[in-house]
Amino acid sequence: MFSASMRGPLHALWNTRLIGTYLRFRVGFLLAGVLALAGGVVLFGIGGIWGLLALFGFVMLLLLALGFVLITRW
Repeated sequence: MFSASMRGPLHALWNTRLIGTYLRFRVGFLLAGVLALAGGVVLFGIGGIWGLLALFGFVMLLLLALGFVLITRW
């Protein structure tokens, strides 16, 4: 019913490098915000040096998980 030209400019750009980079940028900022909120909850919930150590461990586990996903994806 609809031709490719009737779908609009966003649909034409959807699989391009520009839109893909923009979406990865937005998802990266979303993940950074969630990580910052979770880290703040851990840090303030435990407090002191133990809170800092727990935050460090939490961040390291998340980065290791992300690295594992990226290594196994390729």
